[in-house]
Amino acid sequence: MKQIFLLAFVLCTLSAHAQFFFDFPPRRRVEQRREPYTAPVYKKGEEGMKAFIRKNFKQPKEREQVDGKVVVAALVNEKGNVAETQLVRSVSKNLDVEAIRVCRKMTFKPAKRGKKKVQGRVDIVFPIRNGRLSYLNLPTVEL
Repeated sequence: MKQIFLLAFVLCTLSAHAQFFFDFPPRRRVEQRREPYTAPVYKKGEEGMKAFIRKNFKQPKEREQVDGKVVVAALVNEKGNVAETQLVRSVSKNLDVEAIRVCRKMTFKPAKRGKKKVQGRVDIVFPIRNGRLSYLNLPTVEL
């Protein structure tokens, strides 16, 4: 009985340290270099994107008294067109639908990994004050 216990103990101990015995000398890990990634950027820059949104965003006819941000995640393909959109943050149904419609019309410089063009994701923010699109950070006052 003692011999079986001793044999089991030795086998368990050796199996726990077996990697040390079989991996000697230790292998060197090969470092993988990842090429730098650049995210998609709107073709005319940040101010151009704000101007495009102001021009194409149609305010809903029925005005809701809501504040917040509509955030839309857009998947930009290798050609720079928006392939898919997904709503990340919602304010109201009408404003969300309009924000998604405007996002689908946008064109971007595609994302790059090294020198190769790849798909990339960009989050587009639509700030809403009193139910209207507003890029001003001023508090609104009802008169």
